[in-house]
Amino acid sequence: MFKSLSILGALAVVVGAEFTVIARRENPPTGFSRVGSSAADQTLNLRLALVQKNISGLQDTVYGVSTPGSSRYGQYLSKEEVEAYVAPTDDSVSQVNAWLASNNLTSSPMTSAGDWIAVNMSVSQANQLFAADFSTFQNEDTNQTVHRTLSYSVPRTLRASIKAVHPTTTFPVTLERKLSSSVANTTATTTKAAPLRASITPDCILSWTPACFQALYGIPSTPAAPAANVFAVAGFQNDFANLRDVQAFLQTFRPDLNPNPTVTLISVDDGINNQLPAGAGPITINMEIATALTNGVSVAYISTGSVDNDIFSEFLDEANFLVSSPNLPQTIVQPGTYRESLISPEIAESLCNSYAQLAARGVSYIMATGLWGAGGPGPLPNCVPFDAPFPASCPFVTAVGGTEWTTDDTAEAAWSPSGGGFSRIFSRPKYQDEVVPAYLSTIGATPSSPFNISGRGIPDLAAMNQATYIDQGVTRTDSSGTDNSATIFASMIALLTNERIAAGKPGLGFLNPLIYQNKGAFNDISAAIGESSACQRVFFNGTTGWDPVTGFGSPSYTKLQEVCNKL
Repeated sequence: MFKSLSILGALAVVVGAEFTVIARRENPPTGFSRVGSSAADQTLNLRLALVQKNISGLQDTVYGVSTPGSSRYGQYLSKEEVEAYVAPTDDSVSQVNAWLASNNLTSSPMTSAGDWIAVNMSVSQANQLFAADFSTFQNEDTNQTVHRTLSYSVPRTLRASIKAVHPTTTFPVTLERKLSSSVANTTATTTKAAPLRASITPDCILSWTPACFQALYGIPSTPAAPAANVFAVAGFQNDFANLRDVQAFLQTFRPDLNPNPTVTLISVDDGINNQLPAGAGPITINMEIATALTNGVSVAYISTGSVDNDIFSEFLDEANFLVSSPNLPQTIVQPGTYRESLISPEIAESLCNSYAQLAARGVSYIMATGLWGAGGPGPLPNCVPFDAPFPASCPFVTAVGGTEWTTDDTAEAAWSPSGGGFSRIFSRPKYQDEVVPAYLSTIGATPSSPFNISGRGIPDLAAMNQATYIDQGVTRTDSSGTDNSATIFASMIALLTNERIAAGKPGLGFLNPLIYQNKGAFNDISAAIGESSACQRVFFNGTTGWDPVTGFGSPSYTKLQEVCNKL
């Protein structure tokens, strides 16, 4: 009887209902201007995140199975065990469905757990149901128009059931797909850096090839043992990797490997991997690095199709696809990151919870930190408050920044545009409880500092940002970006995971607890500054130990292998 009364209450929420605001922004983000009200009959494809039953319990479990020394280390959960944590309650599902049905709307599940649902409705319905004002906004650079609202709410009786709605207050960001977007002209000022590896040749300074990365980080070149291990590179907006260039790259720089590797396509939202003569994006570089450094490990490409030119919608769809999949890659690298301020906290948290689900199932998810240094691509008044890179700021992924070679060609140093800082959405995870306060004390940080001193620190580590690549048959040496850094490190993790699986052990899974317990497995890098490419007068400094420029520094394969062999 009481349940039916609750549902009846949900049916009567439109007239005279009390609403609770979920998200509000005062103005559209820089670069967007309001054109006018959206047409009442315009169809909106909305995604609703339902409140998960026990997400805090899942997060605790992630730490249990991912922290070396824990009695549960390596005991990853099954898909069904994860879903038991994140599925919404039966009451929540009933109330939300009854509310939708009373407005002649139906939903479809976006995940097998049912914690995300999709609902198509008109603008007039959305304005009524969410106390919103959907309007047409135009991107001043591309002239693209989108339908968004600056505020939305849900009936108070449903607030305990609905966490977030998308797309609403989060505006679209378009992924730049040209290969030239990976190229950045930068400078850095350094005082101390990791010493020059004896095996690095002068040729590497001019052209960073796979042999240079192997020498710099001790990555082996011997063929990987057969194992049920998959390394996936994630791409978005129908970007594709030119396999002819991948083949030419292997023939040129890894002639000892099979020049025709099988790259398995994992398609999300009808994502493709077409092989047009031209038009391939930066993902080709990542695929060249991945296949060249992993010595025969199975490689897959997760291709997410274009969703309204909105990268955040694609991030959500890719994550929801993966958490619903019965079989997962053991290692995933995701190039591309954006400013936290561009996404609503509720959507960011929901997406991060999806990454936590993958972590619970033993996936090592590795993210690049972008090219914005301490600030952002702006403009922001006086360059503050500092922004942070997302999704790299999620505590359940491993964030990789960039390094470069010093101008005197003697050492590895911090790369000044490399993204870093402190999250304003995610609080500091417990694996950072010792190192982040230690860094903050060195710079005299206070609550009035232009960044969140209690936020998750980024990055966790760093690697060389430069890479040689082949584009349409032409060898080039001008690729720069943390996408390269993340792929180099992810390739190392794919190899280490392969060794473990071939030996009958579980994969490495969520890496951060292991990383923060073993800082000695990284080459500490102390750089003078980590300048923002947007705000040249504000920066984080590099220092001994963890810092928000290079994390713990660059990885040593041999030292990480020693750590893994003891697990």
